[in-house]
Amino acid sequence: MKKRFNFLLPAALALLVCLTGACRKTSAASGNTAEAAGTAQVVAKPEPQAAAKILATDMIGRELEVPAKPERVITDRILPFPSTYFVAVRSGMEEVVAMHPASKSAAVNSMLNIMAPAVARANTDIFNGNTPNVEEIMKLRPDLVFAYADMEGAIDPYEKAGITALGIRAASAAGGDSIETLRGWFKVLAYTGGDKEGMDSIIREGEKAKQTIAQTLAASSGANPSAVFLFSTTGNNFEIAGGNFFSEYWLKNSGAEDPASKEFQGRKVVNMEQLYAWNPDIIYITNFTSLSPEEIYQNTALGLDWGSLKAVKNKRVHKVPLGIYRWFPPSGDTPLMLYWLAQKNHPELFTYSFEDVLKKYYQEHYGYDLNQDEIAFILNPNAAAAAGYTVGR
Repeated sequence: MKKRFNFLLPAALALLVCLTGACRKTSAASGNTAEAAGTAQVVAKPEPQAAAKILATDMIGRELEVPAKPERVITDRILPFPSTYFVAVRSGMEEVVAMHPASKSAAVNSMLNIMAPAVARANTDIFNGNTPNVEEIMKLRPDLVFAYADMEGAIDPYEKAGITALGIRAASAAGGDSIETLRGWFKVLAYTGGDKEGMDSIIREGEKAKQTIAQTLAASSGANPSAVFLFSTTGNNFEIAGGNFFSEYWLKNSGAEDPASKEFQGRKVVNMEQLYAWNPDIIYITNFTSLSPEEIYQNTALGLDWGSLKAVKNKRVHKVPLGIYRWFPPSGDTPLMLYWLAQKNHPELFTYSFEDVLKKYYQEHYGYDLNQDEIAFILNPNAAAAAGYTVGR
C-alpha cells in the first residue's frame, strides 16, 4: 500500500482482532454466562464516564484542566495550528470543528487536505474580523480552543464565556526562532494527545538541519546574498518581514543577509523606494499573498516597477513552498524550510536533490509517500492559499 498513516494502525488492528472473534468476551467455559447458567441475565448499562482531564500549562503561564483527548477542537488566530495539531496528534482531523479562515485557505490548498480530508469540513464562521465570535463558538460546543495569545487580553473572551482555551504564542514566543516556537507548541500539545517521540523527532531534524547548514557555510569563503521576504499584499501595498520575526531567523540560518531586519521589527508596509535602496539579491514571496514570481518578472505586480531590482534581473524571485502548511511560520515542515532556503541562497554549496530531501522527510516523519504530482503541488503552491489574509492582520 503506497500511503500509510500511522495513527490509523491501532484502529485497524483492533478491527482485525474483533473480526476473528477474539474481542468477544465470554466466560462460558467457567459457567459464568447467562447461557451457561440457563437463566436470563439483565446487564446494567454502564454510566457514561467523564472525559479524562489533565492539568496543563499554556504558553502564557495559565494552569487549567483540559481534556486529555479533546473531541471538539477549535483553533483561532494561530494560523499554523491546525497543521501543527495534525502533526502532533496524528489525527484524522474530524474533531477540529472550526478554525480561522486564513488557516482554512492554507489547509484546503495543502498536503493536510490530502492526508486528512476531514479538515475541509471545519467551520470558519467564528470571527468578527480577528475577534472571536463567542456566540457562534459556543454553538459548536468545543471542549478545547487553542487561542491566540500574543496580545494582552486575547484570551479574555473565552474566559468570560467559560470556554476552555489554551493560550498559544507565535511571533512573540521565541523572538522569531522557528524551531523554539515549534518546540513550545509541541509542549502544549503533549497535554492533549501529542506523540512525544514524533514531535521530538521533528525538533531533532530541525536542529540537525540548522547545524549542517551552519557547518557548510562556515567552511565556505563566499559572500552571503542579501534577501528579503515579501510577506503580504493588499491593493498596491506590500509588507516586508523584518527583524525579531521568523524572516530574520530563516535568513540568518540559511546563509543570507537581511537588510530589512536592520530597519524594523515584525512586519511593515514599505514603498518601492525602500526596496530599490535595499536592492536585494533574492526576494522570497510568502503564501500570505497570492503574488507570484511571474507577475514580478512580467512587471505587472501591484502596478509597480520591479524591473531594475537585482533579484528580478537575475531571476531570483522565489515563492515559498506550502506543504503541511505555509512554510514561512513554524510548522511540521520547519526543517524542510531550512534546507530549501539554504539551497536557494547558495546553490553552489547545497547540491542535494531537494525533491529527495522532501520525499524522505514526509516518509520518516509523517509515514507518507509523496508522488511527483504532490511534490510539484508543494513546490508550486496555489494562489488560493493566501485567501483570508490581509496586510496588518
